[in-house]
Formats: sequence, structure tokens, C-alpha cells
Amino acid sequence: MSERYILIPKSLTLEQRLSKFPPDFELSNDYCLYFISELIKESSYQNQKKNDLPSSTKFFIPRCSQINQSIYKDSKKHLDYLYKDFSGEGRMLFRKNYEEDKCYSYNLPEYYWGDGELKLVCITEEDLIDNIIKYDKPQIDNIVRKRFNFTINYFDISRFEFDAELALNELYLKYQQTGNYAKYLKNAVRIMNFKNGYFPFWHKPKTDGRLHTAITQFPKTCRKYLKYDGESLAEVDLSSSIPFFLSYVLSIPTDTDTAISAKDAVLYAQLPYSEDILYHYMLAESSVIPSIREIADFAGLIQNNRLYEFFMDDFMNLDNFESNFENMFQRPFDGDTDELKKYSKRRLLSMLFANTKYYEQEQSVFYRHFPSIHDVVKKFKQAKFRDFKKSKRHKKLSFMLFQLESHFMLNIIAREINNKFKRKIPLFTLHDCLVVKESDLDQVYELMHEIFMREIGYAPNMTQKVWK
Repeated sequence: MSERYILIPKSLTLEQRLSKFPPDFELSNDYCLYFISELIKESSYQNQKKNDLPSSTKFFIPRCSQINQSIYKDSKKHLDYLYKDFSGEGRMLFRKNYEEDKCYSYNLPEYYWGDGELKLVCITEEDLIDNIIKYDKPQIDNIVRKRFNFTINYFDISRFEFDAELALNELYLKYQQTGNYAKYLKNAVRIMNFKNGYFPFWHKPKTDGRLHTAITQFPKTCRKYLKYDGESLAEVDLSSSIPFFLSYVLSIPTDTDTAISAKDAVLYAQLPYSEDILYHYMLAESSVIPSIREIADFAGLIQNNRLYEFFMDDFMNLDNFESNFENMFQRPFDGDTDELKKYSKRRLLSMLFANTKYYEQEQSVFYRHFPSIHDVVKKFKQAKFRDFKKSKRHKKLSFMLFQLESHFMLNIIAREINNKFKRKIPLFTLHDCLVVKESDLDQVYELMHEIFMREIGYAPNMTQKVWK
């Protein structure tokens, strides 16, 4: 039997309306709920300044009649029925009428949202589900099919076990604590999509270079409700991944006597889509030669997982610490060293990726400990660059480092594990993590360490975590 899950407010029912005002045609309960679910899904993609419930559900969502008709032949009768203002019952949908170059658009009235809690409902009307699947196919970038096709087949919904009801409950409890309904709505839609086996893949090699999938979008708080082949999933995570790859780039030897140095050759092979970025990086490094001692000290902190701790005291003593900490955690600093480490991590990474006119106090701290590395980074981020506005030049650094991370995690590590074990170890990439079944965790950890030692000569600090 065909089935598909849709998302509607927990307080919403059609029964009262149907019993008091029966339609004069054969109404499909499944189609009505599906249409409302589509409005909820599209609302989650909208941008708004506030994240509360009313601001997140106010949008009128365009739904063209041709699309509606292709999914359900009597769609107009259904939508007219839901729009009709019955005495004592009101409208179930608000509608903005057709305008030139604009479809009808719809909104679920505020009184149907209740307290905002959502639930999954299973619809089973086969023709409707077939038409939904034809219309709403997940995006798979062609470049993913060409370069990372081996990752696609592991996304087999029949091998996943997922308690979506518990996951939704957890998300709702989180919303009650934070008041961020927009985030709850977005994650609830991701839960629905995963439950339906809706697995998109997209990859932008010239920007972050990362592979984005249903796993990378999956809400972190809900991972414990996901199993694969009956097992919990687990991750091997690269600690301080971006600083690690920065230290790698800095540590590759440079031969200034040749037109193409060994460093050029290595990086061009690893980042084939970033010739311009690499050219500008080489110019920056040739004008500010980083200290070998600084690079070794910087890499040592990263390999020993002490980089963010190293900056904690300095960042805590800056003038802007208390206000910045409170903005980040929504409460004053109470001496919690784990939170201080998180603060240090976020400020350091934000400083590395931001325009050089921001995070000036953090820059001064970094310069005090690593002056030549600071100068290389600053010069690279400020260099003129084709097709980059002046205000966007700083993005070159993040693009280069994210692409390197992706190259190692996808092209080297994931591909080698896939080939070596002939697809007997299912795997998923999660940016700087590799996600596998719990029973494969130790074996994959050891192999990742071996690959880094072979490819780079040293390995990052790596942590293991089971999704429970």
C-alpha cells in the first residue's frame, strides 16, 4: 500500500466542518490535508525578521491552478470548499485572488494553528501519492551524480528506522524553551521529508565545496531517533577542522625558485575549481612569509585539541566579552568552562572568516600569538579578486578551506572506504564528520587516521560519538 506523510497542526481537523457543512461532491480528505501541509512546508522556507509563531505563519503561499490540477483533478472544488466562509465555522483557508503574473495564494488562518504543535499524518490515496511523487522529486545536482554517485545509494529509506513522532516531540519541547518557531517549523519539515525518503543532494564546488544531503540537514537533537540496518549511527568528527586545514595549507613547502612550486602543484590538484583563489593565496603568501615556528605551534595546538582553550583567557579579558557572551548564550557568563570554550571557538572561527574590519579585538589577540599567520590571512582576505565585490573578498579564505575539507572527506576518505570495503560499510558525510553504523565506528576511525598520516604526514584530533 502506498503511503506518504504530511505535516499539519495538531489541533486541526476536518471532521467538524464536514459534519456541519457536507460538500456536494466527493471530497478527498487526503488531498485537503496534503494541500495544507504544502502551505506549512513552503512557509518554513520564507524569511522573516521575527521567529515567533504569528510571524512564521503569516505568509500567503502561491499555488498555481495548473500544478493543483496536475496533482488532483478536482482540486478547484476542494479549495473553493476550504475557502468558503460558513456561518459559525469561518474559512479554513484565506486566499489572495489571481493577479497578472501571479497565481492564487493561500494561507492557513491563525486560529487553526493552535499552540503551534505539528503532527505527522499518513495519507494513502494511491493516485494522489503517485502524482505528488511525479511533481515533487528531490533535487540531485548533476555534479553529485558525476563525482559522488557512490554516496547516493546509501540513502535507502528501507534501511533507515526513524521514530519521527518522538523526534517531533523533542523539537516542540525545544521550541517551548527557545520561542523560535521558525526553527521548529523548518526542522519539522525536515523530519517529514526524511520520513518520506525525500533525499536531495546538492554541491557547489566553487563556493563551500561541501556535499549537502538529508543527513547534513537533519536536526542534531533528533539524531538519536535514527537507526540504519537496526543500529544506531555514529560519527568520527575532525576536531578544529577548519584551523587544521589552514595549518595544512601553511605547512606545505614552497619552492620560490620555480614557476610552479610544489605547493602550487599539491593545492591545484586538490582544488581544481579554485585556480583564481589559489593564485591570490600564493601572492599573499609570497609577500608575507609565515614563520615555520608559528606554523608548528599552531598545528600542535590543533592536533592536541587545545586551540580554542588556548584563546579562552585572552578572549574572556577583552572589553566586549560580557555583552558578546550574553548575546550568544542569552545569559551572562557564570564561569562554565565548556561554554567559554564554545564562545572561544565561535569567536575565533568568525574572526577567520569575517571581513578584516570586524573582530578587531580578537584579531589583536591572534596577532600577538601568531603575527605572521595573521598577516598572511589578512592580506589574502583583502586582495583584489575578479568577480568578488570588495565587501565579499574575505570569503575566499572560507571557500578555500571548506573545499579542502570536502576534498579530503569526500574524494579521499569516503571514496577509499567505499572502494576498500566494496560498499559493505554504509557511510554518510556530514561536512567534517563521517557517519557510519556503530559497529563500524572503530574500524573507520583507524582507517581515517591512517589516510591522514599517509596523505599529510600527521592527523587531526578526531573524536567518536554514537548518536544515542
